[in-house]
Amino acid sequence: MKDDAGKLPGQVDAREKAKFEADAALWWNEGEGPFAALHAMNPVRVRFIRDGLVGQYGDVLGGNGPGAALRGLKILDVGCGGGILAESLARLGAQVTAIDAGAANIAIARAHAELDPDLVKNLKYEAVTAEELVERGETFDCVTSLEVIEHVTDPLEFTKSIAKLVKPKGALFVSTINRTARSFAFAILAAERVLGLVPPGTHQFSKFLTPGEIAMMAGHANCEMVELAGMVYDPLRNKWSLSSDTQINFIAHCVKSS
Repeated sequence: MKDDAGKLPGQVDAREKAKFEADAALWWNEGEGPFAALHAMNPVRVRFIRDGLVGQYGDVLGGNGPGAALRGLKILDVGCGGGILAESLARLGAQVTAIDAGAANIAIARAHAELDPDLVKNLKYEAVTAEELVERGETFDCVTSLEVIEHVTDPLEFTKSIAKLVKPKGALFVSTINRTARSFAFAILAAERVLGLVPPGTHQFSKFLTPGEIAMMAGHANCEMVELAGMVYDPLRNKWSLSSDTQINFIAHCVKSS
């Protein structure tokens, strides 16, 4: 997984990779620990992606019902971690490939998926980078990369790489944290230092990206942002909801033109 110069390939940040692999055993601890917030957020992420894909591909999808909403789609999840999103998309009927540069993350994801034999049929994990899949010439109906872009070394080149994996007229979903005073107060001061929702050092404010920057980078990658939603957290109920407020967390649906 290293090039001739001894560096990690593509836009993988070695420090970020090591940080998430160090906590790999905690990926499926839903009630506490570094990934509990992702578990709480996941239902609204999945709903946004599901509704966006049904709107974009509705005529070709395999059917209705909880296990068929995305049947017929080939989806890639980039930076899948322990598989929180990937499992949810597979349960909606999609054929899901999930990748992560961290082998420890992939090992945990595979082990958890194997607890449910039904998932094995349409969920595949691989410890590779997006750039390696580009070199292999692979493409997908939809590519997702959630809460990842703020952890890479070069967000624009990363966006170009994951967009190359999207088929013409296909979908790209990206979520991240906006670079605002409110996001600094919530995602770093409150979440990391006061409430302890995530470990200190999880985020770097300078690496946060605005919706406009995501739209610009998508445009450079031949994709157009067609929908944007905020994701708002209620700490009293430990519950996330979709919102027009994009000042902290947000998720974008982009469509590739060709």
